Amino acid sequence: MKARKTQVPGAEPAAGSQPVKEFSLTLPMTVSGLDARGREFRENSQLSTISSEQASFLLKTRVERQALLKLVIALPPKLADGQPLALVIKGRVLATEPVPGEPELRKVLLGLDSRYFIGAGEA
Repeated sequence: MKARKTQVPGAEPAAGSQPVKEFSLTLPMTVSGLDARGREFRENSQLSTISSEQASFLLKTRVERQALLKLVIALPPKLADGQPLALVIKGRVLATEPVPGEPELRKVLLGLDSRYFIGAGEA
């Protein structure tokens, strides 16, 4: 894992705040929510980066800023004591941007809720 500082364009760090560490993790996951047309969708993707405040990943489905999405991230067996566990977390889309050379994909930056669930299935 590679840790690095995270910055959201246009955001200023709070006075005296510590930089947020972001980790590059490529874990399989399922993303669900409402697309840009207001229809429910479910798409398999892969987590790119995650911190205590946000996550980034690629999506084919178009989503609007502030859309509420649910991520179901499969945890590696080593972290889950050999059991099929998943991290389920929700958040709102902070930004989307095109991926150079991949016109069908968009990079999504998701602001994470402080609540999450780790379990054997989807919550």
